[in-house]
Amino acid sequence: GAIRFLRQALQQTEEDKHERTRLVGRAKEIISELRSTLNFEIGKDIAEHLDALYSYVSNRLMEAVLQNTNAPIEEAINILSSLNQAWEQAIESLRKERQLAKQGG
Repeated sequence: GAIRFLRQALQQTEEDKHERTRLVGRAKEIISELRSTLNFEIGKDIAEHLDALYSYVSNRLMEAVLQNTNAPIEEAINILSSLNQAWEQAIESLRKERQLAKQGG
C-alpha cells in the first residue's frame, strides 16, 4: 500500500509533480487510516509510539511535496518498511507460539 505508492512517487520525473503529489497523498491516506485504528485503551504505550511515528512520517511526506525532494520519501519508505517487517515478525512469532501450544495440549 503506502510503501508501493511512495516507491512509485520516487519514480516520477520532476515534470510530473501532479502525479508525484497524488501518489504521496495516497500514502498519507493509508497512514492516516493506520493512525485511526490505534487503540489507546488496550495498547496505550505502543499506540502512543506508533501515533508519533505515523505523525512524523506524514509530516515528512508533506515536506517532500512542498520542497519537491526525495529524501523525506526515502526516509518514510525506510520507516514504514521497518514497521512492516516488525509486524511480520510478530505475526510469525504468534503463529509459532500457537502451533507449539496446540502440539503441547
